[in-house]
Amino acid sequence: MKSGFGAPALGLGALLLGTTFATVPAGAEQLPWLAAPPQGSPQAVTIVPKTRVVPGSRYVPDVQAPPPQAAPAPVAAPAPQTMPAGQYAPAAAAPSPVMPVPNAPVAPTYQAAPPALLAPAMRPALAPAPPPEPVRPVIPGVPAWLNPHIGDGEGQISATVLKRARDFHQAKVRAGKVKNSCYFAFDATRPGEGAKRFYAICENKQTFRAVTSGHGAGRNFEGLANVSNNARCAKNFSNAANSHLTTGGGYLTAETRTSFKGYYSEAGGYQPLVRSFVQYTGEGDTANARSRAIGGHSAAIVRWQCRLKMPSSKYADKSGYVPFGKLINYSAGRSSGCTSWPRDADDQFLAIADSPTTVYIYPEAKDIVAVGRAVRAGQSPSRVGAYWNASCLKEIGEPNFWPREKLEPALLQYAKKHKPGRARTLSDLPLCKTVVGSAR
Repeated sequence: MKSGFGAPALGLGALLLGTTFATVPAGAEQLPWLAAPPQGSPQAVTIVPKTRVVPGSRYVPDVQAPPPQAAPAPVAAPAPQTMPAGQYAPAAAAPSPVMPVPNAPVAPTYQAAPPALLAPAMRPALAPAPPPEPVRPVIPGVPAWLNPHIGDGEGQISATVLKRARDFHQAKVRAGKVKNSCYFAFDATRPGEGAKRFYAICENKQTFRAVTSGHGAGRNFEGLANVSNNARCAKNFSNAANSHLTTGGGYLTAETRTSFKGYYSEAGGYQPLVRSFVQYTGEGDTANARSRAIGGHSAAIVRWQCRLKMPSSKYADKSGYVPFGKLINYSAGRSSGCTSWPRDADDQFLAIADSPTTVYIYPEAKDIVAVGRAVRAGQSPSRVGAYWNASCLKEIGEPNFWPREKLEPALLQYAKKHKPGRARTLSDLPLCKTVVGSAR
């Protein structure tokens, strides 16, 4: 590349190689940011690149002074300093943002080292972390490990139901009637149809299990009263005999009875259903639990269809027949007033009930009355200190409790006018077409 004068333009490297080391004459034009050498000191030198702009050249100088309009206000130059011969005097930092002076050293910057890199003696003293606070129970007196299981969510137990069940259990432990650390609870205000609302709680092992359970189906006594319940939400409750309704309150588990319910088909063969029933005994509103045959059992039954010839079965009658039908699982349905649980929970729950323990069923009569009053007054049950599952309360409108003192006499009169038919027996069933030679 050539300049306008016909001489070749020098690059940055050539200019630096052509730089001379000498004192600058007094009248020479100097770059404003380079310090002038002290007069009369031949040892002090200043490196000044030979940079100039040749008219017509495309060469851009390494350093350009700011335009006159952008130049900073003149500042008094610092007092010149001398250095011993043979040492390099760094140029002052250039104020121009366009391009730095070549080879100008950059002042180092320092950052504080992280505490982890410092020597132990140089690390700042850290305050010791405070010890974690112990977990506090949601309900006073109830173990804190139960906290995650308390609430209105799926598989949780309401605080009201848990507090009532635990208080009833502890009262029976103090009275010496119960030594079992496990107990049961049932919330009949929650929706059925698959919702988990029957609970087994073992405080010594810190175990909690929630399963499905049915509530009392009730009955429609035509011309008298309709006290039936749908499968999802219970509206009617009673302790009257033959009402088929759930009664809230406290129970104790008693003896266990096992009975054969029939054969059903499974895995290409015939299986017998043998179901265990845990009898409950009660007090107060639940005092007639034994006469009503109220207890707990797995929610399974065989719906009879025919008589199966199976003379080898220990359950066969004198003629060698056994009932055969379809296995029905109604853990998400309704009962005749008993509590129920799925078949896969049978072993665990029967083992718990083997040692006498408590069963608490919510709601009691006083709770039903309190919620009914709140609904009629247009208030939320929680405003008056009562509890009911919000979803079911919205569906049923208002719950009813039918005391045995009023309902039982009416049911007796109804039974006289509407005599029930004879219960179906094995001999009433038609013969099955299959004959089985051997069976369990």
